[in-house]
Amino acid sequence: MSWTAPMTAVAGAIFTAAQYNTYVRDNLAECAPAKASVVGSYFTTSDDNQVAERKVAQAIVDQHDSFNSSSYIDPNASPTGNSPIPGPSVTVQTGSVAFIVVGGRIGGNATGTDSVKMSWEVSGASSIAATDPWAAGLVKLGQYSFAYCNRGYLATNLNPGQNTFKAKYAASGGTGFASYRTIVVMPF
Repeated sequence: MSWTAPMTAVAGAIFTAAQYNTYVRDNLAECAPAKASVVGSYFTTSDDNQVAERKVAQAIVDQHDSFNSSSYIDPNASPTGNSPIPGPSVTVQTGSVAFIVVGGRIGGNATGTDSVKMSWEVSGASSIAATDPWAAGLVKLGQYSFAYCNRGYLATNLNPGQNTFKAKYAASGGTGFASYRTIVVMPF
């Protein structure tokens, strides 16, 4: 259902049940209070005269893992002896826009002008590879440098639908490390 522009009332005209149902009942059913079903959610426009309920999603991976590829990958080792944990990742219903934040304790044992980065990719309705323009991380590392860092990015090129956002990692030299890794997605 979608919002219908209300009719113009005319003096002396009869307001029929069908008109009431279309211009009052059905339009009220398209308003945010009638659509609200999830505590902590918010509303955004999904099309002309339509609203969609959305909710912020967050995922966290506490484990300390490492990676050693200049291309964005999942962690491929764990200094703690555990199996490396990919992500974090969240799946949300989006329109064409979402605000994504990735971050954590990121660092590495690279030297000189090497960098260690945490970015994100999208799969599902959209297919977007992880890349530097929205990555968080460190550049010009010293031996075993670490920092708590994050980066937000407003993605405006999504295909509406179910989209999965997943953190990916890259190190331009040496080995990168990441722990307390977080991804937050606010879909619109």
